[in-house]
Amino acid sequence: MKDIKKLVKIANKIQSSLTELQHSRLQECAQKLNNCLGQLEQLNHNSKRFHLCLSRGWISAASKCGGRIFSMLHQFSNTTLRSEDFLKDHNEPPNLWFLLDELKELRQEYGSFTFEQNRLAVVTEPITLEGIYLGPFQIQLDLSRLTDLYRQIPYAVIALDPHPATTDETVTHPHVNHQQLCEGDGAMTIRLALEQGRLCHFFNLVRSILNTYNPDSPYVAIQDWQGIACRECGYVTGQDRAYFCEFCEFDYCDECVTYCRGCDLVSCINCVSECPFCGEYFCPSCIGRCPQCQSLCCENCRDENLLCLNCSENQENQNEQETEQSQTRTRTGQ
Repeated sequence: MKDIKKLVKIANKIQSSLTELQHSRLQECAQKLNNCLGQLEQLNHNSKRFHLCLSRGWISAASKCGGRIFSMLHQFSNTTLRSEDFLKDHNEPPNLWFLLDELKELRQEYGSFTFEQNRLAVVTEPITLEGIYLGPFQIQLDLSRLTDLYRQIPYAVIALDPHPATTDETVTHPHVNHQQLCEGDGAMTIRLALEQGRLCHFFNLVRSILNTYNPDSPYVAIQDWQGIACRECGYVTGQDRAYFCEFCEFDYCDECVTYCRGCDLVSCINCVSECPFCGEYFCPSCIGRCPQCQSLCCENCRDENLLCLNCSENQENQNEQETEQSQTRTRTGQ
């Protein structure tokens, strides 16, 4: 008896929310009808201008006006189609007995459900997509947000044992980001199920999407789920194809790394420097600054005094000049 009373209480709250949803739907219908009427007025106004231009022989102006009318007709067609979706298949909120049967079916399908703080929730089985374990998800329908059905998704998809994409912790499923499901082609069917109070069908639809991978619209592709994002370009590559730079301690793809010509150590393109004398690239350990001019140069382009080639040559010329001057002074003195 207590269980039945509890179910009746939950069903009453759901029925009340569905009644509010019906009112919200009618408000959307009114708004869309107003949009249609507004566009009709604009069409009528531009039609009069079009005929006026023709009657006065303003061919160029009539052509431009005709172009505007064409665009407006296309926009009006889209508006009427969206309005039809709201006006057709209108259903009254389901009665209490229908909702009680839905709750019983929900319990039978998922083993149990929870109803706390106006949120009706079920838990799916652990989900695995193409060998990637994602864990179970809780599908949580928030009845207080049901009236926003035509503007935003009134339910959350929460990972209970999160195994998110390595590149984005907010993506817990290829089609779930920040606990919001990308419904894709299932959006209209899900909305209709909620409008009709077919709760079990709604949860089954969401579960079905979670068990399906659509390669055309993932937040993160399943093949990149356990991959590594390149620090430089953001390209996601497999763990076995990523390169770790020991100098900046970040991971890179093969397009954003090179190797040191001095020690053959792999490094990112930002941590190597070009020697201006030989044009080769070297890591920080194999390139240094000339103590005289402070220019970078590799070990092969420095002398035993660590001077770069330019400074070394200048030093040799200066030494030769000093030697010649010394010899000249010696001869003169003799």
